Amino acid sequence: MYTENALARAIQDEYVNSAGKSVEQIAADAQEVLAKNRICLIREFPLDPDRYLEFLGHFGEPLKNYSSLSALAKTDPHPQINRVKYKKKAEGAQSVHYVAGGLRPHSARSWRSPRPSHFAMLMVEPGWREVPAGERGESVVVGWEDLFRRLAERDGEVFQEHFARLSSTPITFEANNVREELSGLPLLYPLPDARGPYDVGVRLKQDLSEKILGIREQIPAFEEYQRSLDYLLEESADEASFACFPMESGDLLLLDNHRFAHGRLKIVGEYLVDGESRTNNRELWSVTVSPRAGAEAPAEVVAEQAAPAEGQDDLVAVCAELQGELDALIAGTGGGAAAQSLDTAVASLKEVEQRNVSSVQLVALSPS
Repeated sequence: MYTENALARAIQDEYVNSAGKSVEQIAADAQEVLAKNRICLIREFPLDPDRYLEFLGHFGEPLKNYSSLSALAKTDPHPQINRVKYKKKAEGAQSVHYVAGGLRPHSARSWRSPRPSHFAMLMVEPGWREVPAGERGESVVVGWEDLFRRLAERDGEVFQEHFARLSSTPITFEANNVREELSGLPLLYPLPDARGPYDVGVRLKQDLSEKILGIREQIPAFEEYQRSLDYLLEESADEASFACFPMESGDLLLLDNHRFAHGRLKIVGEYLVDGESRTNNRELWSVTVSPRAGAEAPAEVVAEQAAPAEGQDDLVAVCAELQGELDALIAGTGGGAAAQSLDTAVASLKEVEQRNVSSVQLVALSPS
């Protein structure tokens, strides 16, 4: 169905075979493919939580899973691994990892700061294959740069308007059940190692169209922004953009979380056979990976780039105070007190200046 997608072919053609290799060698081979394609398929990976996390540790810090950060039921194989498996709904809220149906393409931890660098999926059990293609819970990947390039060619100025709006409007939103530090980046944000004008990071929550209704007051020109978001959601959910192929047990897909969205086609959770309910045993282990402490991430780059401009407000206030003290000295009024205040103002000025210089230096040191 979507296996003829160029990205799907590249992923499958350039896979890493992990059979008989150490975790270090598998990671080294995957690094080479990631450097070229930003996404890598590893086949025949052992279904072992510890080795899975050891492998991902070569790419950053595996984050705690959703259940460990929420009040939802915990049935995961490890505190850093999300088990994605259909489960009959009990009373109350249920994790999205346990539901049937499809999942529109989205980013891992779209709300989080710092932005997670990678997302991984390890297929444990493919589940039912006797149901029609497109109803087996096939994993989906969308490459943002390829999508934006095609939209730019097709829609011209219309695309450019949406792209500019989504790239320039900061937005902060929360997860539904998880509480983490929140990002204030635009949905489309610059990357320090971008390869072209449309090679940007994207943070997209699958239900963001509903989520923004509760934060509309923070979004300037909300209706125009809403149209741009709807455009992005609609185009990213177009099956013509999907890279999709069957994942077998032991297939591990590791992708750049800035540059790719992931999702799933419809999955049939259960059906009746001779009056007895059968449950799909499809099981996938997903892990979100964040940059290690001290590693530069796009969120920090953007924050540092913005810091000098933000510091201008402090600088203006200190200068105004300094000017007031100078006027008082010149007028000869309150000489002793004015001189003391002047020393304080000068110290404040130096502090603000140093803060701005440090921010500029950090930006200058970031990769171009």
